Amino acid sequence: MRSSKYTEHYTDTFITFKEIMRTVSNIYHNCVPDK
Repeated sequence: MRSSKYTEHYTDTFITFKEIMRTVSNIYHNCVPDK
């Protein structure tokens, strides 16, 4: 039980991290024009 809850929390954190990275990447590409 405890391990499954830990895995769920880890997965949620990882998904949130990926979402943040995608947003940062989009902002970066919008602010910095491609060479």
